[in-house]
Amino acid sequence: TREPQTPPGSHVVSVLADHLDTPGVGTLRVPSHLPHDTAVRLQQAGYELSSTAALTDARASKTPAERDCLQAVQRGAAHGLRRAHELLASSTTTADVLHLDGEPLSAQQIEREVAAALAGGGVTPETVRVHAADTAPTEPLPAGDGIIVHLVPQGPHGYHGHLTRTVVVDSDGGWDRRAFIAAKAAQTAVRHHCEPGGTVGTVAAEATAELTAYGFPPRSRSDDAGDDDTTDDAGGWATVHGVGLAPAEAPSPADDGTLQVGSVLAVETGVVDPDHGRIRLGSLIDVTADGG
Repeated sequence: TREPQTPPGSHVVSVLADHLDTPGVGTLRVPSHLPHDTAVRLQQAGYELSSTAALTDARASKTPAERDCLQAVQRGAAHGLRRAHELLASSTTTADVLHLDGEPLSAQQIEREVAAALAGGGVTPETVRVHAADTAPTEPLPAGDGIIVHLVPQGPHGYHGHLTRTVVVDSDGGWDRRAFIAAKAAQTAVRHHCEPGGTVGTVAAEATAELTAYGFPPRSRSDDAGDDDTTDDAGGWATVHGVGLAPAEAPSPADDGTLQVGSVLAVETGVVDPDHGRIRLGSLIDVTADGG
């Protein structure tokens, strides 16, 4: 309900004045990351401030209405991904690089088209990243290497999607297919282990174990969040964290957050090899009483 020109802190002070019998009196429990400007305005209005983790903890589980918002923005992400697929499917190969309508096709061109598709669908293209290893954003994309499309849009309600896919236009079907099957199997393993009472660390470990079973041992870098383009360390990886009003929120791997009914997780699984490239898959998974 806040007017765009009204500072958030002023709006909060006004809302409190409308709802409290004695505004400007007492202690407000607020998140530790409350913006400084808002904190100052609340203190000027007479309130004492005290930090609480209650809001952060509450974000670990989503209401049915919130999950509807997440489904809606994820549908928007899928619409953007289809636009990337259309461009890549329409491309032709010349000298091992991709062309569209006779002109070289770059990651930057696809990003612009995908961003336009997302905006046309009513979601904000907050993160749109298309890349292939060792290829600059403005250079022609390679026909035989994995092209990663990573989307984190934000819906009009504030909730974020998360969708990552890897496309190889002219694959020989060897390493690419084996790595894709492994990454997909790891996604399936995550769904099977997304049970209330579990933790994001346990779920990520199950995904990593599945990758190992396919011959892709864990990477030596445990902090790989999937956006690192280097391919020095071969192996598989998995990241699991909550998503909602922020692209990453509770349950968090930082505190090995516990899964609850209603938790919604962004899950990335991937395989990298310095001689072959990289495969990444990312989806949203809803934790229910019956699993993911």
